[in-house]
Amino acid sequence: MESFINFRRIRLAHRGLHDAVLDENSLGAFKSAVAHGYGIELDVHLTKDGTLAVVHDGNLSRVANLDISITAMTASDLAKTKLLLSGEAIPTLVQVLEVVQGKVPLLIEMKVDGAFDPALPEGIIEALSDYPDDGNIAVQSFNPYAMRWLRKNYPHRYPYGQLVSHDFEGQSRFTNFMFRTLLINLISRPLFTSMDVNYLPDKHIRRARRRGMNIICWTVDSDSKRQLAEREADNYIFERIRPQ
Repeated sequence: MESFINFRRIRLAHRGLHDAVLDENSLGAFKSAVAHGYGIELDVHLTKDGTLAVVHDGNLSRVANLDISITAMTASDLAKTKLLLSGEAIPTLVQVLEVVQGKVPLLIEMKVDGAFDPALPEGIIEALSDYPDDGNIAVQSFNPYAMRWLRKNYPHRYPYGQLVSHDFEGQSRFTNFMFRTLLINLISRPLFTSMDVNYLPDKHIRRARRRGMNIICWTVDSDSKRQLAEREADNYIFERIRPQ
């Protein structure tokens, strides 16, 4: 059985412990999280040449002032692309793993912006092949088919989680219904569910938790949300605050 203990007891820094100096999803933010003993949540995209890029947005306008899709880039492009605050390059997952070295929990979100490509989860599993795990790796995605692929091809390798919320802009009423009611979990069969804190308390989440589902919520950025998360979930992903 996949170990999830550390993901229940250690708070998770959203895209690393970033601030006015350290960019989100930067090596500096990840080093800071490790130094403070926090777990890390990060985002991984697959680039044109198969590199695993650690960045949240599909377009780099916000984080690097470049109007370009991350999927159109290569490893050499990433090394030359500077984040706005620190001037650091956009890191690869391999570089992040070298920094973290299993010292704190690492929650990896697979970003699937278009059609699901198995090369993304396959690449993540390969990158983790020599990584010191010790119960400090979990993988999640909004895409239930990506999670189902992992459960089929690498069962029990790591805890796999389904990200959910209530409303997704541009999606059909049926899709929103599937996520809102957690029926999407029938496809992904996750070990844990990551819920948008802005929709807590939620009857479906409460029911799932009573039945043994692990619940993580995101993103806690105020004391009121922290108190809500402590009541309604097993752990939470935070930014701008420091957990008590």
